[in-house]
Amino acid sequence: MVVFENVGFKYPGARAAALEGVSVSVRPGRLVALLGPNGSGKSTLARLGNALLSPTSGRVTVDGMDTADDGVIWDIRARVGFIQQNPENQIVGTIAEEDVAFGPENLGVSPAEIRVRVDEALEAVGLSGFQRREPHMLSEGQKQRLAIAGALAMRPAYLIADEPTAMLDPVGRSDVLKALRGLRSQGVGVLHVTHHLEDVLDADRVLVLSAGTVAFDGTPGGLVSDPARAIDLGIELPAEVLLADALRHGGVRVPAGYPSAEEIAEALCRS
Repeated sequence: MVVFENVGFKYPGARAAALEGVSVSVRPGRLVALLGPNGSGKSTLARLGNALLSPTSGRVTVDGMDTADDGVIWDIRARVGFIQQNPENQIVGTIAEEDVAFGPENLGVSPAEIRVRVDEALEAVGLSGFQRREPHMLSEGQKQRLAIAGALAMRPAYLIADEPTAMLDPVGRSDVLKALRGLRSQGVGVLHVTHHLEDVLDADRVLVLSAGTVAFDGTPGGLVSDPARAIDLGIELPAEVLLADALRHGGVRVPAGYPSAEEIAEALCRS
């Protein structure tokens, strides 16, 4: 389990802390969503999760290993995969299979085992048959899935994805979300940093940060059921949620939660 215990972080020279008193845990097979406006501390918390940063107060542990302990940093990073917003920042191979193999090679995995891991990781993200494809020939969504495959090949117990759909079109976004859901079903614990609540409506837990502190800790349904509060917290709500809320205020009996477009249409026909 990845555990953030009363974590605080302040960048050198900064007037205010980027994070203060944040606590959350990520268990295997669970999806925790981290939302909040720009500057709220989301990416800082993500980087604390696999020892890219060390907390200035509190502590972060990965299966009992403290990220502030230099002696276990590589063990931690082998257990916690990290996906950046821009996949090109972490693609290093000249062809897809070389890129996916990079991590396991650095862990000292045998060539035969690397071959198995590369093929399995590419299949898991829907890129089977792309082994010899050059990364610059891939779409943005495929590049992001390649980055996920690279993390998967290291056989992590957890994956931190820092706004992995931010630069993608609807098709690429859908493909990446499908890949992340697949990891969760395989028992990988996922921390998904995003601006889009609709990307994480199936999350087990939602944390909303505001100015480095926890402003909401609950379920996606808890945010959807109170659109005014979500908007105050800087959360982008799906259009269906906003429309349904407006109709309810107008007296139309729309189903609670996150109704589909069809359910909204039916409610209008009955009114």
